[in-house]
Amino acid sequence: EVIERALGGRRGARVHPATRAFQALRIAVNDELAELEAGLVAAERVLRPGGRLAVVTFHSLEDRIVKAFLAERSGRTPGGSRHAPEAPRGADPSFSLLSVRSTPPTEAEIAANPRARSARLRAAKRTAAPLWRVAA
Repeated sequence: EVIERALGGRRGARVHPATRAFQALRIAVNDELAELEAGLVAAERVLRPGGRLAVVTFHSLEDRIVKAFLAERSGRTPGGSRHAPEAPRGADPSFSLLSVRSTPPTEAEIAANPRARSARLRAAKRTAAPLWRVAA
């Protein structure tokens, strides 16, 4: 109620204004973004070639981390400038993307579970390439 009053009420919004405040507190207290990054690196380490990694994200901070990790590890990094010297080639791709875009929930999934409305699925397949070195 305090957050709702401070923001001036809902003004027809479906989601309560305090939702984001409590989400931010939960993310910070649980160190969820660092845990997600560690989980992605661990998945690369434990998956055998041909193994599948599927990650469901529920907000843009998580999705951005997963998208960047899979883009980097699949070799989908932007090319350099044609005017600059060629950049050194990185490690071989340790994943191949199963879909370039994220997969949103279907209308039926949202109807069955309204909390799924913000979910996004990203998936990739582990290649036979060696693990990437991780900065400590």
